[in-house]
Amino acid sequence: MDKFEKFILNPDTLLFEIRDSSPHRVRKILIVVAGGVLLFALYFWFYVYVLGLDLPKTAILKRRNALLASRIEQMSTRMDREEDLLEGLAVRDDKIYRSVYGLDEIPSSVRRAGAGIERHKELENLDRNSELVGVTLRLDRLSRMAYVQSKSFDEVLALAKIAGDRASHIPAIPPMSTDPSSYRMSSPFGYRSDPIYGFAKMHTGMDFACPPGNPIYATGDGVVTKVAHENKGYGNHVEISHGFGYMTRYAHMKEIWVEEGDTLRRGDCIGESGRSGRITGPHLHYEVHYRKDYVNPANYMDLTIPVKDYFGMVRKPVDKPKKDAGEEKS
Repeated sequence: MDKFEKFILNPDTLLFEIRDSSPHRVRKILIVVAGGVLLFALYFWFYVYVLGLDLPKTAILKRRNALLASRIEQMSTRMDREEDLLEGLAVRDDKIYRSVYGLDEIPSSVRRAGAGIERHKELENLDRNSELVGVTLRLDRLSRMAYVQSKSFDEVLALAKIAGDRASHIPAIPPMSTDPSSYRMSSPFGYRSDPIYGFAKMHTGMDFACPPGNPIYATGDGVVTKVAHENKGYGNHVEISHGFGYMTRYAHMKEIWVEEGDTLRRGDCIGESGRSGRITGPHLHYEVHYRKDYVNPANYMDLTIPVKDYFGMVRKPVDKPKKDAGEEKS
């Protein structure tokens, strides 16, 4: 017998007849379910929109979000302190440490460089208003600042280790013999009438007029950073980096006896004078640079040094194959 079948007495026939009650039962179930849904909806509306309360899961997420926001704020405050510390180090580095050793200041655009291009692309998919994005970018920038500062300190430390030898690195002797009969000072440092074009122009060095073949000497300890063989401009020339912000250039040479990367001591012979490049007569053009600016070489040498004393400070050329400098014949 079906559980939904029900026997009812028929008064006319006085017999029990079967009546199926399943449709009524289904309707009752549907009514109960619909009522429950309606009551739940009314409860949800009253709880959220009337009382203004959060659902349990929403409340949990809000608490977690508040905790993360607090941590981000703490991180931002700490980064403020670290950034102030790095900026203080940068000021002392530029104004004291690097200045003492003749190094150029590091540009602000380099020190405060932000996140790289790839890092920005990685963050493009995030909410641009998110505090987390701002903190991430600041962290990238601080990392970059710390890296630049670290490399700067490495550079200063390297120079500090040889600070006791600084005097020998300064270009402090004439680049060629002080014998007055061996040269003539044809053009000092400063503005002059250009010998080729005729108009006033800054002469960035000193010219020692002399016959080709006069030995040329390094005026301070350093490293050869450039050896050029040219038929224009400076002609065949050598550049030496002395550290501490100093660099010297020796131009219009006939022979060059050093190579790029050679480590030199003051008084080492680097070649011979000549007449290569743009020139009106044979001479040595000698320049001194300090922190990338031209300075007067006369302030760094004494041309009245006795010849005997001068040759006591330099070393005569050793016998070795001379490099063909390709001197311009003119």
